[in-house]
Amino acid sequence: MFELTGNRTEHEQMKKFYNLARVFAEHAWDSMLKPLVAKNEFKRRFQNDEVLREAWRSLAEEPLGRAIERYLQNDLVRGLVLTDAKIGVFTHPHDPSLVQNRCFLYHLIGNKTGEWKVPVGGMGAVAAELEETARKSGAEFLTNVELIDVDLGGKKKIVEFQVDGKRQSVEARFLLVNFGRNVLAKYSGRPYEPNAADEGSVFKINMLLRRLPKLKATKYPEAEAFRGTFHSEEGYEQMNASYEQAAKGRLPEKTPCEVYCHTLTDDSILGSDLRQQGFQTMTLFGLDAPYSLFAKENDAMRTRAEKKFLLSMNQWLEEPLEDCLAVARDGSLCLESKSPVDIEQSLGMYHGNIFHDAPTFPFAEHSEQAGTWGVETEFENVFLCGSSAQRGGAVSGIPGHNAAMKALETL
Repeated sequence: MFELTGNRTEHEQMKKFYNLARVFAEHAWDSMLKPLVAKNEFKRRFQNDEVLREAWRSLAEEPLGRAIERYLQNDLVRGLVLTDAKIGVFTHPHDPSLVQNRCFLYHLIGNKTGEWKVPVGGMGAVAAELEETARKSGAEFLTNVELIDVDLGGKKKIVEFQVDGKRQSVEARFLLVNFGRNVLAKYSGRPYEPNAADEGSVFKINMLLRRLPKLKATKYPEAEAFRGTFHSEEGYEQMNASYEQAAKGRLPEKTPCEVYCHTLTDDSILGSDLRQQGFQTMTLFGLDAPYSLFAKENDAMRTRAEKKFLLSMNQWLEEPLEDCLAVARDGSLCLESKSPVDIEQSLGMYHGNIFHDAPTFPFAEHSEQAGTWGVETEFENVFLCGSSAQRGGAVSGIPGHNAAMKALETL
């Protein structure tokens, strides 16, 4: 930190700021696998000393930008902190909806430390273990299934679907829903009423590289620079500007993004032949790329955005990323770009929101939610087990646990 800023005070202030997230996590994490606690009751956990009260105020009551600006002065350091509040959502530091706070907490409270753990073999290995366990318990898996209709009105829920050209149906007392509330509304015939904070904001570029690109900053080895998170155009004021430009319907002049090279952490996600040849996977995650930017002309805007995001990264490299890409058998480069529109079309996520809808606080924001598991729907015995549940989000597994607990409680 001192090498980046030349300021030892900034390092101490950053430790104080992140201590707020740590103490919040210590008082919140264990509640994630229990019924929701009312907001006022949850708040009482943070009233015993000044640090706890400051954590609650900074992270749960006021826009996150106030705390960032109160504790930190360096623009790059402020931007580094803010990125965890913007991943996947379209927001800014002083957003009155506090979606930036909720997104930030989601990234920082895991395991009480915010530590991101990477499963050996990737998430596919986790899914494979779950599948094997379920099959041993008698579960049957169907893939490439076309959902036709869902009857949620009776005691027995009826799901109609088509697989291998045959129309089939199943009945069940409980129905666990792993897609978003928008898809549930579609099949139930009920209106879906999103708010502005539910809009997705993400531009993904997935790449397979023959080798890591060389950096202009020669003092940092490539394998070290890309092992963590590589940030580009993510200064605090730069992201304020890019948000304002995107909010006005323009692709930002400078596109903030970050890059992850997962194979440097766990190369088992590659085949042995690719590992031996030094291949790497790389994912670029672009910010301030809301659904609304791509809604009218997705193909043209995707092409423009891809070019700008790659240029953002290439300014730090001695050789462009494109020169390091692997080449597929058909001669095409191993690069895939996805806009929020593409994500919605392929996965059904509302406006490309990778959280299904806006992330939530780890407590009941409304009195009627207190004491529930946060997975309930308006339909009896129909529970959300994916990211659209309260305290849902990506690969945490929390909604699945809570949906199972709700089902067991109902038996």
